[in-house]
Amino acid sequence: MHTASSPSARSEVTENAPRRVVVGSDGSHWGQNALVWAAEHAWRTGAELDVWLWNRTGDTPDDIPDNGGMNHVTSTFPLLSVSIHGAGTDPVHDLKAAARGAGLLVIGYRGHSASSSGLDGAVLPLINEIVCDTVVVRGRPASVHGANLRITALISGGEDDTNVLSRAAAIALEHRSRLRVVHALPAPATRDALAADHQFVLDHAARRLEKLDRRPSHTVVLLHGQPHEAVSRCTDSDLVVVGAGDHLARTGHCGSVTRSALHHAPCPVLVVHGPSSSPQQPEAHPHVPSTRAATGRHDISAPADRPARASV
Repeated sequence: MHTASSPSARSEVTENAPRRVVVGSDGSHWGQNALVWAAEHAWRTGAELDVWLWNRTGDTPDDIPDNGGMNHVTSTFPLLSVSIHGAGTDPVHDLKAAARGAGLLVIGYRGHSASSSGLDGAVLPLINEIVCDTVVVRGRPASVHGANLRITALISGGEDDTNVLSRAAAIALEHRSRLRVVHALPAPATRDALAADHQFVLDHAARRLEKLDRRPSHTVVLLHGQPHEAVSRCTDSDLVVVGAGDHLARTGHCGSVTRSALHHAPCPVLVVHGPSSSPQQPEAHPHVPSTRAATGRHDISAPADRPARASV
């Protein structure tokens, strides 16, 4: 016998459903990497994938397929729910509109050339103006393909830290990865200042992680150096997570740490704009067709109920 679900039950299911993953691609190397990254993330989280493909331009090489690499996505993730759209003459405008209400936007860090018709002219305008979390795919092949199984969250002691930690923990669980939380601290005038800042920022991060119902295996690290140095050291990470920063709210432009990550990180970058849109207890898809390279390295990280502390 069929029993109709109550309105409250249907509302709860709707509220807990993963929000759309939007991806823009011009068919370039980085555009196709962004497409595959977004497809795997949508598959892992059970979200719908909303694909926006750039129209071919004079900069588009002849060997780029008209469908922007969708054949690979549909063959690798055959059960993934996908909507495909053609971007118009202003792809940035189209992606801004598509990202409204989305859970995540994914783009490559550059396109076929340095012209604004590729993704090059889209990254910073999108980061500065949209309100959903954004992944910019860049970096080393091993990181792009998720071979390291490590997510790094960069915290500052500011208001962004809560959202950065929550989102980083969720995505680490979704991608079955370890979490490393890094606080970069320039050399202070006195050692007392160093100790006070170390204690406050790292203890705050540890308490936030302890409050999560489920949390990945994680470590908390103090890095002696500038934030951009912390970004450049993420060579063993698959994703670095940063906040959009209060600088964005004041000026309409992301801060220097976020810009440094977008331009120089050796791995994809997640810019967190607000509270995490992912559930605290994400369930990995039971059958993930891995596009990730296998790694034979085993890493000793802290147990989930006791974050380790380190200083470098």
